[in-house]
Amino acid sequence: MAWGIWAIILVVLLILEMLTVDFTFTMVAGGALVAAISSALGANLVVQVIAFVIVSALLLVVVRPWMRKHINNSSHGESNVYALTGQYATAITALDESSGQVKIGGDTWSAVSVAGPIKAGEKVVITAVQGAHVVVAPA
Repeated sequence: MAWGIWAIILVVLLILEMLTVDFTFTMVAGGALVAAISSALGANLVVQVIAFVIVSALLLVVVRPWMRKHINNSSHGESNVYALTGQYATAITALDESSGQVKIGGDTWSAVSVAGPIKAGEKVVITAVQGAHVVVAPA
């Protein structure tokens, strides 16, 4: 019946992983899975705990870094509005150092120019995002 306890631990760890999405609890859940299987195969408690510790440690050291690098990787590059940097837009009003608007994809953004006045209709490149404004330069 010890396999049932390991199964409960496994489910709790997977629920915790859904809340954190850090892959730590998933790796420890892998250790709990191996311990549950060893229990179902008749191994004693010492073997189950050793299997749990070894598998969890191996998964944390070997698999977790790879998963963090390839899955759900928010540590590299920009995301959200900061991903706009480097993209091209079209000036829909005249731009200067204090005001203007640009069209980025289908969205209209308030913009300021870092390179002097820019006429409406000209292509610009986004150099930065400052709050609700984008900073642009001629393309």
